[in-house]
Amino acid sequence: MKIAVPTDSKGGLSDIIFNHFGMAPTYTVVEIVDNKISNVEIIDNTSDHYGGSESPVELLLKKNVGVVICSNLGPRAMEILREQGFDLFFTKREKVSEVIEKFIKGELERFSSDKSSCNPPKNL
Repeated sequence: MKIAVPTDSKGGLSDIIFNHFGMAPTYTVVEIVDNKISNVEIIDNTSDHYGGSESPVELLLKKNVGVVICSNLGPRAMEILREQGFDLFFTKREKVSEVIEKFIKGELERFSSDKSSCNPPKNL
């Protein structure tokens, strides 16, 4: 399973979650096998937000990502990600390694119709 997290830079697992999914400078893609990290890849956000021709979603689809974990996701991005079959989870602005560990332990909440980036879960 591949998980994408919008990030501030190219720090990999030690990087910090970026506040806005589409405008993140990079995406840290973490592959999980048997509940362990097997690979980490950092991709530059070369989407239409940064002068490219693709959306951030298209960039992640090319990397076979199935899960997105972020702290802020606009309604249009949420709709597109869901339409493409992504599983979406909330997190705080913290280290990627901490967020991935919480994901593996099943401690993150999914985005749902009553939870949006403007209405995060109360336990965050």
